Amino acid sequence: DELKALGEIANTLGIKNLNLSYGDPCQLEGLKIDDQNPDSTNSITCDCSFNNKSTCHITELKLKTLSLPGKLPPELVKLRYLQTIDFCRNYLSGTIPVEWASLPYFTSISLCANRLSGPLPAWLQKFKNLTFLGVEANQFSGPIPDELG
Repeated sequence: DELKALGEIANTLGIKNLNLSYGDPCQLEGLKIDDQNPDSTNSITCDCSFNNKSTCHITELKLKTLSLPGKLPPELVKLRYLQTIDFCRNYLSGTIPVEWASLPYFTSISLCANRLSGPLPAWLQKFKNLTFLGVEANQFSGPIPDELG
C-alpha cells in the first residue's frame, strides 16, 4: 500500500522518471529517480519494527532540491506513520493540504524555498507532536494564526 501511495505522491509532486520497480524504497533508502540532480537529497527512512520486524513503514521522506514543479500531496495521509517531511528548495505551489491534519505522528515539516501561497492554515494547531515547521522563503500571506502561538 505504501508503494502505491509513493507513486501517487510522486505524481502530485511532479516527479518525472520515477521507477518503483527497483525494489523496496525502505531497503533502497530512497526513490529511484532517473536523471536526478547530484546536489539533491532524496531519502526515505523506515521503521521496520512492526509485526515482529516483518513490516516496515515510512517515517521520513526527504525530497530536497529536485526542482519539483507540482503541489503538496494530500496523499501523504496514506503514509500514516510519517513523522518528518522535507520538501525544501523545489518549485511546489499551492497551500498546505488540510488532509495532513489527520497525520498523528508528524514532528517536523520543512517546506522552505518553494512557491507555496495563501494564508498559513490555523488547523496546523492540530499537530500536537509538531516541533518544527519550516515555511520560510515562500509566498504565504497574512498574519501567523494566533492558534499557532
